[in-house]
Order: sequence, then structure tokens, then C-alpha cells
Amino acid sequence: MSTILSTHDINKSYGDLQVLKDLSLEVQKGEFLAITGPSGSGKSTLLHIMGGLERPDSGKIMFRDQELPSSEKALNQLRNQHIGFVFQFHHLLPEFTALENICMPAWIAGEHDPEARGKALAAKFGLTDRLDHLPNALSGGEQQRVAVVRALMQQPDLLLADEPSGNLDHALSESLFDLLDQARREEHVTVVVVTHSQAWAKRADRQLHLVDGQWQS
Repeated sequence: MSTILSTHDINKSYGDLQVLKDLSLEVQKGEFLAITGPSGSGKSTLLHIMGGLERPDSGKIMFRDQELPSSEKALNQLRNQHIGFVFQFHHLLPEFTALENICMPAWIAGEHDPEARGKALAAKFGLTDRLDHLPNALSGGEQQRVAVVRALMQQPDLLLADEPSGNLDHALSESLFDLLDQARREEHVTVVVVTHSQAWAKRADRQLHLVDGQWQS
């Protein structure tokens, strides 16, 4: 396996609170990596830094052998084309249908007719019958499924998921793991999840445990 993303000696503080402490990490292309740890350990901050949503105070992030760009415009473009995000709260746009939400990243990138691709991708993940529905007409599990398909719309190399099963019951949580693993296998995307779920951690290819901003064996 080759390394798709790495962090080197990452430090991040908010005021007097140091959240990440000289943290280094290598993510291998094609793996399903789970990052676990107690609340407040820095998991979400690390994930946001990995995806360029936040910047570290010091340290370096490498993605596909290139350091993350310093320009916000270039960073936005990189995220749109190569990194997908899934959050605990789906962040679907309430006034748009499921299909329109799925197509949104492509429209933002300037594509004019992504609907056929969006429908084909949605069909692979069991959403064909729900595409004309607004988010408030979808169940929590369906909304999260739409969020995953939206994250895959631009065929990203890396999918970052922050507590994606946090609001789901056990059955839906297991179904969502299967969905992400299917994406890893069929869409050739590397998956990194931050999770409190030990069930998810055990099913992942690898898990890392973060405590007080440092890895704990």
C-alpha cells in the first residue's frame, strides 16, 4: 500500500488548551481507518485538519505527496475534487431534493449536467426511490445515506467521516458501516472515520486511539 495522506508533528491549541500534541499519522491508500478516543481527545479537530477545514498551529499535512495548499481557493478546489466529508449531522440543504443535494458538489465545481451520474451513484446505494424527496421527508438513516452519496459524487480519493453513526440506532449504524465499506471497495476511496463505536473500530482495517491529543497504544 502507498500513503495517501500523512500528518507530521501536528500541534493545535484553542487559547490555553492544547488539543493536538506533535501528532503524526500515515493513512494508507484503500484502507478503512477508525480513530477512536474519549470526548475532547482531539479526534474531530484532527479530522478537520486532515481535510483542510482547519489549519494546525504547526506541523505539515501531505496529501498525495503534496503539502496541502495555503491558498483558500486552492484548498477549496482540492476538497471539492479529492476529499469527501460526512458529518454526524447530515448538513443536507433543506430546500433541495435528495438528488439535488447529491449533485450539489458537481454544480459547485461548474458541471452543468451531473444528474445522470448522481442518479446512477444513488442507485448503487439504494436511494432510487427517495431522490425526489426533500430531506425532511427522509428518515435519519436515509438522510445519512444521501450525505454519503453526496460525499462520493466527485469521486474523491479520500472520505473523512466525523461520528457519522452518532445519531443512528445499532441496526442503522451497522448498515452505514456497510455502506462506507462498499464505497471503499467499489468507488476505490480511502475511508477515515472518527467514531465512539467499538463495533465500527473492530470492523475497520485498523484503529488508532487518541487520548489528550496523543496516540495511545
